[in-house]
Amino acid sequence: MQRYGVMIVLNTLPRHQAAGKLAACNHKHKQGNAGHKVNKKQPFFDGTAVFCRFSMHGATSFVSLYYTTKWRGHKEGKEGFMEKSRFRIRFFVCAVCLCICLPPGCSRGEAQSEKEDIPVIYIGITGNSGMYQNLERVNTELEKQFMKKLGVRVRLVNTGLDSADNYYKNRRLGVDILGMYYSAFCSGVQKNLLLDIKDYLDTAPALQAVLDEKAAPQDLGCSGVYGVPKPISDLHSNGAILNRACVEKYGFDVSCVRQAEDLEPFFEVIRSSEPDMVPWALEKSRNAVLERQPIADLLDGCLSGIMYEDNQPAVCNIYETKAYEEQVKLAKRWQERGYLAGDILTCIENGKNMVLAGEAFAAECVVKPDETQYDESIYGDKMIIVPFENRPVLDTEDDWIYVWGISVDTAYPKEAVEALNLLYCDPEILNIVLYGVEGTDYVVGEDGRFHYPAQDVAAEKGYTNTAKWKFNTLKAGVWEGMSLDLQEDFARFADSAVYSSAYGFWLDEKELTVDLAKLRQIVNEYTPWLETGLCDTDSYLEEFRQKLKEAGSERLVEEVQRQLDDWKMSEKE
Repeated sequence: MQRYGVMIVLNTLPRHQAAGKLAACNHKHKQGNAGHKVNKKQPFFDGTAVFCRFSMHGATSFVSLYYTTKWRGHKEGKEGFMEKSRFRIRFFVCAVCLCICLPPGCSRGEAQSEKEDIPVIYIGITGNSGMYQNLERVNTELEKQFMKKLGVRVRLVNTGLDSADNYYKNRRLGVDILGMYYSAFCSGVQKNLLLDIKDYLDTAPALQAVLDEKAAPQDLGCSGVYGVPKPISDLHSNGAILNRACVEKYGFDVSCVRQAEDLEPFFEVIRSSEPDMVPWALEKSRNAVLERQPIADLLDGCLSGIMYEDNQPAVCNIYETKAYEEQVKLAKRWQERGYLAGDILTCIENGKNMVLAGEAFAAECVVKPDETQYDESIYGDKMIIVPFENRPVLDTEDDWIYVWGISVDTAYPKEAVEALNLLYCDPEILNIVLYGVEGTDYVVGEDGRFHYPAQDVAAEKGYTNTAKWKFNTLKAGVWEGMSLDLQEDFARFADSAVYSSAYGFWLDEKELTVDLAKLRQIVNEYTPWLETGLCDTDSYLEEFRQKLKEAGSERLVEEVQRQLDDWKMSEKE
């Protein structure tokens, strides 16, 4: 078989599994029962199934071969034994068939697929979407583009929901390029799971530009480059998405909405007139009632922060502030008035989906040019986005909230870095990853904007990437109703932002003498109940604050303030 360039791989199965496989192969109409009725203690035959995989011209096929050492029928004595030679006969027949299938005059070098020698880079991508049924055709188009631009094959791997932090799942799936939240990134660096890409950045100018723009973490304890933050910082404000049908039905004047509290008159109408509709849904499962309206730059990921409204970098315990108290009291008021769902802590559906489905009237949403314009373009017939009058805020963590890195196990480090570089800057690559295949998932109009190819094609029917915020959407195409100068819109939005007075500062947790893990445990224990109104706010908040003090919150604030002061002094030098 070697002369024809055929690769054969034999895999054997245990007896009872072989029985099921053979039953399934020979009696496809009984596949539902195949194998599970086999008596493992007294099998009706002793033998082994052999499955042959052969690769030819880039195609992989499977042939099932089997042999039996003896057959146990109902009357073993009468049935006798079957000779092993039957295996050799069947193997020979299959081999002849394979040879017949080969094109005439095919040499070993010609039959060996060129793809076998081309690096394949896998990119892990998360999100609930139409990816599962449509990812293959998207990957086909993606491979074409990467082959043309880099000479490598690149494919997306849908790693499922909430698996971006699960490095080992990505490893099992063979992912080379993986995205992760900052905490998982730090863990990956400490465990030596991520590749140091410093020596490959000469051929990755887009990655280097992002690294030059954003202050690198100082608490990793290493000098290498193990990841690159997502291209667009997590700069945003907040607002509400409203069910358009209800707004029009009841004649709500949304122009009067400035803050979340201004929605309360609408909630009263919905609560009394639409008993099956939740007035306000959480943006995501287990979020706060107002998750996207931060009051401070949280420097330690726990409780020490700088209030955005303060010009001086004075660190405080944010849970001791009046602003936090007002937020939890609003949550309590909405809970008491029936504006929130009864299963608010266990509901797994996100707020936008509930509003679109008519299950909720309103939900909190992120407000930023790219995401807001896209949602209005795609879902504008079903919802209305009302921004609150809050300026966008930016702190150091917003730059590094999500990081892309390369697995230390990759077989092609240089190619993986170059592929990631294109993922940051190439419009054609980004359009495929974000929106799918042109002509199938979208078409480009005369004005250059995207739209669906037919009236009956909706976002949920085609390829849908629900994790667009992790990519450089400003470099990709725009949809009908969106601004053709999205980058300029975002620049103006960024200019209006409130920058934390500690922007660029990284806390060194190793220098802290307080048990930060214990304090975080207390925060995680109390805040879900306070921030959804599911407790006696006054007594629970007082108890919460006391628990933090007993665990060392005041000393923690002092130590964070000391590090911040030292950083400020070093910046002046």
